[in-house]
Amino acid sequence: MDEHPIIFIDADDDDHEMFKQALLELALPHPILVFANGQTALDYLTTTTDIPFLIISEISMPGMNGLELRKQIDQTPELRKKCIPFIFMTSPVVDHLVEEAYELTIQGMFEKKETFAAWKAQLAAIIAYWTECHHPKRFTR
Repeated sequence: MDEHPIIFIDADDDDHEMFKQALLELALPHPILVFANGQTALDYLTTTTDIPFLIISEISMPGMNGLELRKQIDQTPELRKKCIPFIFMTSPVVDHLVEEAYELTIQGMFEKKETFAAWKAQLAAIIAYWTECHHPKRFTR
């Protein structure tokens, strides 16, 4: 299977629905996968041959949080080689977490927008950037 899903990791079911609705309205060619915590996302990432297009994660979640997930990805050679863009989308943004997150070589941190329209526009900009960006593993086989 040669899929390039967009992965969203967040414990909030309402955020899952808003994310899926926004991406549906943006009519993107990528499958959408949502996970409630870092461990379930890591389980998927370590068992799939797919190279995700993008990972968007909340920082604060029960169980394995976003920072721990990023550490696990970076410490797993097979996942690190996939060069999956990893960003945080969180609320509220806390200064010390921004510093800690960037020490983990993330590609961005964004504060969740308050309205659906603003969140959809934010996601559209993020995805447009990564669609145009050249980086390892962003090529057709």
